[in-house]
Amino acid sequence: MNSIENNKPRILVIDDNPAIHDDFQKILVSDADKQELWDAASAFFGEEAEAPVANDKLDVQLDSAYQGEEGYRKVRDANAAGRPYTLAFCDMRMPPGWDGLTTIENLWKADSNLQVVICSAYSDNTWSDISKRLGLSDRLLILKKPFDNAEVMQMVVALIEKRRLIDAASIKRESLERTVAERTRHLREAQQESEQLLAAIDSLMVGTDADGTVQRWNENAVAIFGIDAVDAIGQPLASLPIQWENPVLVGDLVHSRQQETATHLETSFSNALGTLRIVCFSSYPVLEAGKRRGTLILGTDVTEHRILEQQLHNSLKLESVGQLAAGVAHEINTPMQYLGDNLDYLNAKFDKLMGYLQSSSDLLDVAEQLAVSPALVSELKQKAKSLSLHNLYTQIPQALTDSIDGVEHVSRIVRAMKELSHPGIEETSAVDINRALETTMAVSTNEWKYVAKIETDLAPNLEPVRGYPGELNQVFLNLIINAAHAISDRTAGGSKGLGKITIRSSLQNESVKVEISDDGGGIPEHIRGRVFDPFFTTKEVGKGTGQGLAIAHTVVVQKHGGKLTFDVQEGHGTTFVIELPMRGPAPSNDNANRDAMTAASGL
Repeated sequence: MNSIENNKPRILVIDDNPAIHDDFQKILVSDADKQELWDAASAFFGEEAEAPVANDKLDVQLDSAYQGEEGYRKVRDANAAGRPYTLAFCDMRMPPGWDGLTTIENLWKADSNLQVVICSAYSDNTWSDISKRLGLSDRLLILKKPFDNAEVMQMVVALIEKRRLIDAASIKRESLERTVAERTRHLREAQQESEQLLAAIDSLMVGTDADGTVQRWNENAVAIFGIDAVDAIGQPLASLPIQWENPVLVGDLVHSRQQETATHLETSFSNALGTLRIVCFSSYPVLEAGKRRGTLILGTDVTEHRILEQQLHNSLKLESVGQLAAGVAHEINTPMQYLGDNLDYLNAKFDKLMGYLQSSSDLLDVAEQLAVSPALVSELKQKAKSLSLHNLYTQIPQALTDSIDGVEHVSRIVRAMKELSHPGIEETSAVDINRALETTMAVSTNEWKYVAKIETDLAPNLEPVRGYPGELNQVFLNLIINAAHAISDRTAGGSKGLGKITIRSSLQNESVKVEISDDGGGIPEHIRGRVFDPFFTTKEVGKGTGQGLAIAHTVVVQKHGGKLTFDVQEGHGTTFVIELPMRGPAPSNDNANRDAMTAASGL
């Protein structure tokens, strides 16, 4: 069968009477009465209608079946072959097989789109009976026998045209569905690409509607605010558990009076985890038809940058103080040097003077025996008595020894000041941990001597550690001063007695371990998770900046690859533990930007 025949409408006649099949053949296929059929089709469609008639005859393929079962098989096979029938004429009485209604039920099982015309000369079934059995359908018509040729032609032409229109609509619908599916896919891909681009933004991103309700919350917002997206989306931004430094300024981000320009501000807040952050925000209005439909908020966490700026600022101030301290140390060290030399000289000469004095005493004894002038002897004795020579023999050497020790003590403090005030170097060097601890104890004496006494247990012959000496000195200084402040708070500045600070050093595997303990009462449990946070402090204004432990943690952990932890005995005190690897920081750290970091005197 060629392609033209494949495109012909197919009609199936199901009737047990062969004469009926001949009648349909004459009406639909034969050239007889062609003018009458054409006139009937023209009258039905109108002069302008394009009836499916070519060469003055209906171009269809007509098939026959003489029983309902046979008709069912033909419809089933035609549908399976992809060339379904356009319509079927079905008789109601076809003994001994299926009747018309049973046949139609099965025809529609094989092809649900098949149009069926009931052909019957009997009134066995009313339309009500038929509709109850087959249901109301626009695919079912009734043609009474005997039928008029023009009526058959009109019905066939109309049903073929209807099927053509249905098929065209179906094709159009399928095309539209494909177009919709393709465009939906493109939109989905575009949306996915947009989401990927937005996810790649290295900034906090929050989107709100016109009322300030959160509609978008990216992963950076989760990380900075400490609030999951599922808990944020759908909630007003102002109601989220974020402790803003200035809630009014944050309200301006969402409800800016400037409808067409961006708003910029920098503020700090404590997130849901209790961490203090500093963020620079930019707010952009989302406009539609000139009205604000929402707000897009972008934010960059600048906490670390601000810490570095503050550290640099402190470094510059301490550099000036260090230069002044180094100059003062030099000026003090010079007179201390010749004072010490003179005292050493007096101490050495006094040994000889002691011999002379002893000889004088012996002379007095001999002179007395040789009857030297009694008056002279009495005078010498009186002078010796007034001088308490026997006491001088012990007191003067002790005074000289104490003076020499005092000068040495001053010299140690001066050396410690010079070491501590010396600018940090960018390259690592060998650090004598015990000497660093002794230096910081000497420099900080004025901070702890009125409130505590220090006990040390420093491991002898401790090998040097590779590191940054100036920054490690700063860490030890911060921890010692923190310990002194903790004890001072407990003892009311020492009025209730002196506390105790214990400093230990030891070698643990490949690390040097330093422990600095105090009996100041311990860190309260509710703030233990925040002691290393930047700017967090429990001290009164002016006594601490909140950077001491934060910087100590950065120096030990990030710059030296070590560990900084603490152990609290509630009501008894705190022990900070520093572990520094003997090999020093990783090589990459040596090349990092070494901004000088200094701490205030503790938290």
